[in-house]
Amino acid sequence: MARLGALGVVCAGALTAAHVAAAPATVNELAVATAPAERIPPITSPPDRALLVSDSAWLGIKLYGSRDAVQGFDHTLALASCRRRVSTSCTNYNGFVPITMREELDNHPTDYTTLIVATGYNDSDQNFAQDIDSIVMLARSHGYQRIVWLTLRANVSYTSPGDVGFAEVFVRSNAVLQAIVDAGTYPEIVIADWANYAVDQPQWFAPDGIHLRGAGAYAASDYISRKMSFLNSTACAQPTYAGVEPFDPCVDPDVHGPLIDLESLYPIGDRYPSEPFTLSWEGSSSWPLPPWWELE
Repeated sequence: MARLGALGVVCAGALTAAHVAAAPATVNELAVATAPAERIPPITSPPDRALLVSDSAWLGIKLYGSRDAVQGFDHTLALASCRRRVSTSCTNYNGFVPITMREELDNHPTDYTTLIVATGYNDSDQNFAQDIDSIVMLARSHGYQRIVWLTLRANVSYTSPGDVGFAEVFVRSNAVLQAIVDAGTYPEIVIADWANYAVDQPQWFAPDGIHLRGAGAYAASDYISRKMSFLNSTACAQPTYAGVEPFDPCVDPDVHGPLIDLESLYPIGDRYPSEPFTLSWEGSSSWPLPPWWELE
């Protein structure tokens, strides 16, 4: 995103007291959702492998070293500042223009079965339905069987370059996505309701409400790990707090909300020492090998 130059400085200096106050949760304490996510049969042939494409909203996963908290499923993370879905990406503060999410998808045409969409904060909602159609058609042509689409956090002050993306746009985009899924237009799309999951967690974010701080980076990695484990009908990679067994099968995080004691599970505040600031990154976590904080 074009303003990440300044925001990056803010985020890089925000490794302070962004903590998550979460009480240990049990199954009986899980909140009841009005419309629980429908479990998708696990993809077994070929083995499930996911491509997660994000704009700078989740670039903190690289910056804060929380990529190793993405666990439980084979994956590639493609994170880039100022990325847009289909239309030409915006220009960052130093002239950097990343490839679009659609182009990123086209660069990964084989060996993947799940696409995870974590973009949209730099996009208008005017062509959102057409963007969805374009992305779904391309994913189908490459053999992707499932698309996990994250909702956009809307209680924010962020305004994207060109003023095309802002709080009201994100609300409308979420509504369009929900309507398309409810209509069954594209049965392979599953909503991951990150916006609702993180709605009351301002400590996870920079002042703009979009970019992740240290605790938020671990919360995002933990969230998508639990969502994928739920969809794949496997055990959670992590418990709700240290010292107890993970749910098996994993419970949908959209049902129980952020009742995870992140501080007992992850080294929040201890950024991986070799993580430089970058506007674009592609890679994966160490999973199934131990995370970096267990090797120190």
